[in-house]
Amino acid sequence: SISQSIYQQLSEELHAQTGIDPEWLPSGMLVLNDDDMAQAIDWCQQHKASNELLSPEQLNKQFAHLNSFSEPALLRDDVATIRPHKLLAALSRYLEDNGVTFIDEQDAKTLHTQPNLITGVELDDRIIKGTEYVICAGAWSSQLIPKDIKKPDIAPVKGQMICFPPIDIPNPCMVMDGNRYIIPRKEGRIVVGSTREHTGFNANTSQQAFKELRDFAQQLYPALSNIEPDAHWAGLRPSSPSSIPYICRVDGYKNLSLNAGHYRNGIVTAPASAQLMTDIVLGNPTSIDPTPYQLTR
Repeated sequence: SISQSIYQQLSEELHAQTGIDPEWLPSGMLVLNDDDMAQAIDWCQQHKASNELLSPEQLNKQFAHLNSFSEPALLRDDVATIRPHKLLAALSRYLEDNGVTFIDEQDAKTLHTQPNLITGVELDDRIIKGTEYVICAGAWSSQLIPKDIKKPDIAPVKGQMICFPPIDIPNPCMVMDGNRYIIPRKEGRIVVGSTREHTGFNANTSQQAFKELRDFAQQLYPALSNIEPDAHWAGLRPSSPSSIPYICRVDGYKNLSLNAGHYRNGIVTAPASAQLMTDIVLGNPTSIDPTPYQLTR
C-alpha cells in the first residue's frame, strides 16, 4: 500500500530533521479471528501482499511469549506500526520549521460564504481568509459544512484504549482479534484497544472498558498478568458508511474540499488520503480513483 511504502522513509527523515522519533517499527501482524482471517487472506491475495497461515505448532514456537495457540493464525510479516502522537509531533515541528503557521486552542466555528465561494473561516477571536479551504475536522466535520449543502454521514464512535508499562518482548508482533488489538511499541510498551461505543461526543472513559481491555491483554500476554496498565484514554473516531471516507470537492463551492470520515483507519490511510486531496485541490490528474470518496454517493 501507499502507506507502507511511505512511512519508513518519512519516519527516518522526520527523526533526522526534528529529533522526534515517530517510532516506525516493522512488527508484523497476527490475525486470530476466523472472520477477519478470511477477509485478510482475500485482501492479501488481491493486493499481492505477504501472508502466511501458521499452524498452532508454528505459532507456539515463533510466539512463545503469547498464550498457547490451539487454532491457526494468519501472519503478515510486511506490516509495521507507527506511534501516532509522535508522528504528529514530528510533522508539526517540521512544518513549523518550514513556515507553516498553526493556530492552536481555537475553535473553527463556521465558514463565511458567498455564492459558490468560501470567503473565510471564523475562529474564536478572528476570521482567517484563504484561497482554498479543506474541512478535515474528524467527527466534527459535518458541523462545518455550509447549511445549503447535504451533510456527510459522519458520526463519532468512542474508542477506549489502555497502555501497559514497558516489558521485554522477544518478538514484538501486532495482534488482531476481532475488534480487539494489541500493538507493541518500540520501547516495549503495550497498547491495547479498543471499544466501539456510540455515545455521541462523550469521550469519557469507564472502568468496565478498562477491565475488559486489561483482561483481554493479560489473557493473551501471560507476562502482563501481574502488571497494571498505566494509561487509559478515549478518542472519537469519525465513522462513515462502510468506513469509506469522504475525499472530494464539495459541490456548490469552487474552493471547498472535504477530507474526513476515515473511522479507525486514519493513520493507515493518511498518505493516500493526502495524495488524493492534494491532487484534487491543485487540479492535478489523480493517481487514485476518486469515485468512491464523493460526498454524493
